[in-house]
Amino acid sequence: MTKLKNELLREVGALARSVHAICDIKFRDHALQKGQFIFLTRICENPGINFVDLSNMLKVDKTTTSKVVRKLIAEGYIQKTRDEGDQRIWRLSPMSKALEIYPHIIDEENRNIDACLRGFHDSEKTKALWMLRRMRENIEERWKTMKN
Repeated sequence: MTKLKNELLREVGALARSVHAICDIKFRDHALQKGQFIFLTRICENPGINFVDLSNMLKVDKTTTSKVVRKLIAEGYIQKTRDEGDQRIWRLSPMSKALEIYPHIIDEENRNIDACLRGFHDSEKTKALWMLRRMRENIEERWKTMKN
């Protein structure tokens, strides 16, 4: 039987699932369903982003992005408009409802960061971010080749 080399990815996955579960519970009253808060924050932070760039940023397929965007539009959080230069491209922008909830989402994200990094020294926080960013950059190369 092949043995797992390292449990790092399992820990990262458990961490991500825990944070998502907390946020899903917190934002249920705002009609945000599973994981939609992530899409909403990125659209608020990048008004005018297109579907492809949003999908790539979040590392999800275009079908998932389309489904989530459709629901966020239906709930009045975002709007999509045609790109002025290229009518084939749709641009996504936050509506006032999204801009009102955005600070609450960031506050919750900050509470989760504080909980995750409790007891860490500043140098450990910096090193953890650096290592995770480096791992993401490493795996992105594989992800790019696999998604095409």
